Amino acid sequence: MGDLEESIEFLEAHLIGYIDTFSQPSDGYTENGQLSHFTIPCSNGLSNPAKWIKQLDDGCVASYSKEDGPHNLPHVCEIYVTPKYTADPTVPLPHWIHKTLQGLAAGYTVFLDAVKGTNDWGLQADITQYRDLDKHIIHYKAQLDHIHSKLKSTIIACDQCKGRLECVQLSEWVSHLVGEPMHMPTNKCAHEGWKEGQGHHF
Repeated sequence: MGDLEESIEFLEAHLIGYIDTFSQPSDGYTENGQLSHFTIPCSNGLSNPAKWIKQLDDGCVASYSKEDGPHNLPHVCEIYVTPKYTADPTVPLPHWIHKTLQGLAAGYTVFLDAVKGTNDWGLQADITQYRDLDKHIIHYKAQLDHIHSKLKSTIIACDQCKGRLECVQLSEWVSHLVGEPMHMPTNKCAHEGWKEGQGHHF
């Protein structure tokens, strides 16, 4: 009976730990008081409210619903700031904000810390995403510039190659092939043609 009692105690302890996951957050998670409309998709096109949420460094949020347990992976998705629509026209971002978001890390860090003080995760996410996307744009533009440069130099080299072929009057060298594009001679035939004076040796 001793071994059986130990097994029962072991299972009970693990069962309590399993049940606690529905009432206590995992490490780094807090009860959802930030994203009231944030839901987690489930079966049949339905969704459950996110009960536990965790803000990630890349602007995403990891979450669990009250139905999730330790065997479930967190639901991770991007979040965005909630727009405030009014009758007034939208005011463009001031130049200094653009400059800060695209500028040096020190100024951006101070700016981001001030935004974190608003406790608006969506706003923080959009600011983080804007800076990351702007870096990607700069990177892609550099790649395009490099590709355009390579394309231009390749076109020039191709034109030069074409010019050399025209200068040596390539058409006269292979005039015996005119009208027979589907019956190109093999190397053997071409070699015999040169011997017989029916072609021009390169």
